[in-house]
Amino acid sequence: MRGFRRLWASAWLLGCNPVVDEPMEGETEPVEESSADGSGELACTPEQGLDLYERRIAPLLEDDRPSTCNQCHLSGVDLGLFLQATPCETMACMVEEGIVDLDSPTDSVVLAWIDRAVPSGGITEGTIATEREAVLEWIEMVATCGSELCEPVDQPCGAPPDESQCELPPYSTEPVPLDDPGDCSDLTLELVWREKVYSWRSRCYPCHFDSHDDDFDEAPPWIVTGECNPGSLATLRNAEHGGYLDAEDPLRSLLLTKPLDESLGGVEHGGGPKIHALDEATYVDFAYFAQRWAECQ
Repeated sequence: MRGFRRLWASAWLLGCNPVVDEPMEGETEPVEESSADGSGELACTPEQGLDLYERRIAPLLEDDRPSTCNQCHLSGVDLGLFLQATPCETMACMVEEGIVDLDSPTDSVVLAWIDRAVPSGGITEGTIATEREAVLEWIEMVATCGSELCEPVDQPCGAPPDESQCELPPYSTEPVPLDDPGDCSDLTLELVWREKVYSWRSRCYPCHFDSHDDDFDEAPPWIVTGECNPGSLATLRNAEHGGYLDAEDPLRSLLLTKPLDESLGGVEHGGGPKIHALDEATYVDFAYFAQRWAECQ
């Protein structure tokens, strides 16, 4: 059972949303029950929680449905970082990080992210609506049932980081604000890099981190962990020496084109596209640094 839960959670949290078949002419959508026994009464039990997942989430993940993972609804946000060992721990982490509001489920940030989805590549308005309804139902169930469904979690997002490690910044949908002095001193460029690039390193986690495990041997570990300033500086040097920055054509720097969707001018990336629009905050910040760095070479 634990493996099943992790499977569906991994697929949904990474934004891999299969195309949901539209009902054929003359057919109607099945009526959703609010309880496993069809009574309409909410039963706050782990079994009822699993029933919800099987009815509302699992149908979106069936193998015989075409996958649209590359048309991620939640482009720009890697929800996989919230994934924990169980659904209850995952929900607790999402609450801890502020993307789920159990006091007001409909105001949850994760729903706002889904609402930004644009039908394309096989994803229809019905697909988006189905996903939103399923996620909202899950949130509302946890909010209503509380500890009857999920016991309190001491460390919702796992063990706190080692004090010597630079903590990953919280997610944002806006470019990082920066009072850029505008000169070409090493200190200024290092500042711009730290704020505009290194602060987004969670988008590359864990594949390109120097602390990754053997599962990502083919991904160059160019992102250095440790204390913030030394880690940022060492990562900048890796980007420069690794050829990730292009002084002649900064917008063609691998820093930008590797994570960019190929349909937008990106190049092949073993981890798949991470940036799906040229106005995503990550791309805007990466482009800002690449152009500032190029101007100073």
